[in-house]
Amino acid sequence: MKQVSLVYFSPGGTTRKTVRTIAEGMEDASVTSVREYDMLNPANRRTLLHFTGDDLVILGMMTATKLFGLPDEIMACLRGDNTPLAGVVLFGNGYYGPSLKLMKQSCEASGFKMVAAGAFIGQHTYDNDIGRGRPDEKDRIIQRDFGRQIHEKVYGAKDLSFGHKLKTDWPEEGLFSTLKCGIISALPGMSVRLPASWSRKRITGDCIECLACEKRCPVDAIDIEIRSFDYKKCIGCFACGNHCPKNAIVTDNKKLTKSVANVKKYRMKKRREPELFV
Repeated sequence: MKQVSLVYFSPGGTTRKTVRTIAEGMEDASVTSVREYDMLNPANRRTLLHFTGDDLVILGMMTATKLFGLPDEIMACLRGDNTPLAGVVLFGNGYYGPSLKLMKQSCEASGFKMVAAGAFIGQHTYDNDIGRGRPDEKDRIIQRDFGRQIHEKVYGAKDLSFGHKLKTDWPEEGLFSTLKCGIISALPGMSVRLPASWSRKRITGDCIECLACEKRCPVDAIDIEIRSFDYKKCIGCFACGNHCPKNAIVTDNKKLTKSVANVKKYRMKKRREPELFV
């Protein structure tokens, strides 16, 4: 049996959609079993997931120059045994920085063999006008074909090599963004986290107390009963706002709002296309 495992951290849902669509291309090519590990769920991050050489893993994460979310926790619970892995990052129609390089280094240190990598565009977690509707049907065609290529490489050609030198994807958003990307890229570690003050949010009167935000918060930082956030825990991924059916959670930091507005000016000028390395 050809077993494919999808491991993803997807606060806005686009990373989940992407890895699922990639797997569809493999299912078309006769993969018979697909498992999913949603890393928004803390229980999955507390479980050591061991994969053998017979498995194939698709790892999907979001990026904000570096890997964003909880990459250290996620990588710590993954173990491979010469296990083929396809690394996938999602970015908001801007740039993905060194995130694929960092993912490759970390995965191979944990026993995986990166056989393919892809950077895909998804709707921005803080402003849905950036990358609105992405991934769209054009993206999905590329994603399914990416899955077919990976399947043929691993199961057909029995090839676990990776003949690409992954690059740092630099921004085209002006000097400030380039400097910011360079500084963050030079910092140690593979993750980036918003300053706690930038994660400030408020719950509006549209809240219906459905608890969707509490259930999808990856770090248990929300108490909807008293409508408060624990900013010592909050990582700023905005899974809460993206899963609220009434859009009742809004950012409440002027610096973050201004920053998103600035990048929006650049990221809506032209369409970025996925970059694949197989």
